[in-house]
Amino acid sequence: MRIELTPGMTNVMRFPIERRAKPSMDLVRDIAPDSREVSWVIESFGFNDDIDGLRDGADQEMADYIAHNGCRSSSSKHEADFDQMLRPFIERAVSLCGEAHDASLAAVKAQRQAVEAETEGGYWLTPLNERASARTYYAARLLVDAHVACQRAAGASRAIEMAKRGETWAPFDLHAETLAMCVDEIAARSSNR
Repeated sequence: MRIELTPGMTNVMRFPIERRAKPSMDLVRDIAPDSREVSWVIESFGFNDDIDGLRDGADQEMADYIAHNGCRSSSSKHEADFDQMLRPFIERAVSLCGEAHDASLAAVKAQRQAVEAETEGGYWLTPLNERASARTYYAARLLVDAHVACQRAAGASRAIEMAKRGETWAPFDLHAETLAMCVDEIAARSSNR
């Protein structure tokens, strides 16, 4: 087992639970890349990925699939079928997050080797720099792909959870959800007085 220190810390170790834990939406949420970091990587590397609306698109696609195939949550067998529909999304997201993490560690190691060789005045600096650049690019690409997979899993999960509860699917409306939370908070505060 390799010990991995938490960035910026010398006495805190991180144990990669995602390597041992059963893939689930909770795990996907825990290990998903930060969307701000992904946006920065897309801009920095000049990728043409459009990450806006991924979750909503996957949500609608899964809801359409459920509606066209007549899936209903009337029994525990159907709930198991819904879980089976979600499983590939979750497994792909967890797998890509692990690959992105490993690629970022390899990129950091390659960058460190290139800097050390340059500092020591070593030879073969061009190949070391090229390898570091290639690994950095690969890690950035995997980070974006992992983010996309996590967003698709979250969208599909929302549609499936609604179908399990027997609710009619409706697109996610941030304004309406925020307003509902505010109304609930005001009602809770007024009942405590």
